[in-house]
Amino acid sequence: MESTDFDVLVIGGGPGGSTAAAFARLRGLSVCLVERDEFPRFHIGESLLPIGNAVLRASGAWPKVEAAGFVRKLGAEFMLADGSPAKEIVFADGYVPGLESTFQVERARFDAVLLEHARSLGTDVRTGSTVTAVDPQADLVAVTVAPRGGSPGVVRARWVIDAGGRENLYDSPLKRSLQPAPFPKRAAVYSHFEGVERAPGARGGNIVIVRIEDGWFWLIPISAERTSVGLVTAIDGIKRAGDPRAVFDATVSGSPRLRSLMGRSRAVAPFRVTADYSYVRREFASPRVVLAGDAACFYDPIFSSGVYLSTHSAQVAVEAIARAHAEGRALSAAERARYTRGLKAHCEVFRRLIEVFYDKDGFDVFMTQVPPLDLHRGLVSIVAGHVRLTWPLWWRFKVFLAVCRLQRHLPLVRRIEHAARVVPEPA
Repeated sequence: MESTDFDVLVIGGGPGGSTAAAFARLRGLSVCLVERDEFPRFHIGESLLPIGNAVLRASGAWPKVEAAGFVRKLGAEFMLADGSPAKEIVFADGYVPGLESTFQVERARFDAVLLEHARSLGTDVRTGSTVTAVDPQADLVAVTVAPRGGSPGVVRARWVIDAGGRENLYDSPLKRSLQPAPFPKRAAVYSHFEGVERAPGARGGNIVIVRIEDGWFWLIPISAERTSVGLVTAIDGIKRAGDPRAVFDATVSGSPRLRSLMGRSRAVAPFRVTADYSYVRREFASPRVVLAGDAACFYDPIFSSGVYLSTHSAQVAVEAIARAHAEGRALSAAERARYTRGLKAHCEVFRRLIEVFYDKDGFDVFMTQVPPLDLHRGLVSIVAGHVRLTWPLWWRFKVFLAVCRLQRHLPLVRRIEHAARVVPEPA
């Protein structure tokens, strides 16, 4: 058996990569983490899910996250653009205990906290370096790493966990093969703002979702002064307008609710655009390479699933390779299928929620203040991220989806009129 430099090489220093490195070190594996950027790096911000707290506790990072002073998140508020009544999701009202709160995080600091935690456990962290080739061989993987301003070199590892996000910087059969796109192409236009209006007291830490006819706005309080604000809408509308910032501003102007929330705000960061971000790869693992988080799949961010799916998949990936490593073998076909199937099962629940949100009839049901059959408590727990559907959640979710389908033909709840979005015509 050839000698290796490390047991595990992790691609990406975001939440998934840092969490994978931490779990691998806790298993006694030697780890090299390669990250293209230097930290701290800009990221638009993140609204965490309470279900992810347990993963961060298991990795040992949770006390450091708690000590970082992030905004506490107790729930989510869904509003309509025309200013009509909103619906508040309070995590403490859910069916599953232990999911009462989490944090809204400034990703530059959050990512740095998790990366430094991985480093403190003994991870060899190499920032400013890009993985340009991954060559799986019989008993190891040869990884070409190109440091910025330096010559590329090869790092040999028994295992590779790719948590490098959606960008495909090296040729890979795993990353070439995609399932059919689950959603129409959409784009996000976003920036950071100061002066955005917030609810008083603890509610001021909630994420606010403002629904428009063909998309939605997020407003995430990431510090005492700063709010991450973004528009998600059909990519064709932004292309027709030719100016994403103009679409953003026009949508705010056309919405009484958004005008009220953002009337005294000002952008304090450049506007950025992310387009066509929904994708699912067919397989998430090969014998010695495992895809985690966004490297495997990513859906619409409406229910804030990204960080949880990244850290959860990182934990499961390390558990799988640690067992195989101890036995001196590669991942079996059954293990690879089980990893892919398990992560896709988590994603599927979020996918169904996303479909409900974008479906006008489904959204009518979602916004109902007091749905029957105690469905609300189950839905709250699922929105909090508990997508492993135990029986009490499973039947409530199935009934909820059935009511959403019936609403198309038989209005069981009040129908909602959505305010149209204003898109400027190109000059």
